[in-house]
Amino acid sequence: MHEMSTVVRFVSAALEEAERRGIADIESITVDVGEMTDIVPDYLLRYYPAAVKGTLLEGSRLVVHVVPVEAQCAACGTRFHPDRTNDYRCPACGSAKAKLIQGKSTVLRSIAVKTP
Repeated sequence: MHEMSTVVRFVSAALEEAERRGIADIESITVDVGEMTDIVPDYLLRYYPAAVKGTLLEGSRLVVHVVPVEAQCAACGTRFHPDRTNDYRCPACGSAKAKLIQGKSTVLRSIAVKTP
C-alpha cells in the first residue's frame, strides 16, 4: 500500500508548486515512476481521486509515465535494459558490473494548467 503514500507525496508537491506559482486551476499532473520502484501505476491512478479530494487538484487527472530501467556497463559502456532474458548482464560483453542510469526513482514531472 506504499502507492497511497507515493500519491500523497506527489499531491503535496503539486499543491506546493501550484501555491508558489499562483496556479488556481490544474488540469493534470504528470509523474515519472521508475520500473524498479515496485510501485504499481494502476494503484496510483486508483488512489489519486481520494488523495486530491477537497484540494485544488480535485477534478484533475494523474498521468503516469513509467520509466524503463536502463543500465550502463562498467566494462564497455553499453547502455541496456537489464532483465532475466540477459541474466542482468551486458548484452555486448557479458559483464555483470553496471551502473543504473534510470528507472529507480519517482518524480513529479509536470503540472498542466487549465486554459480558459
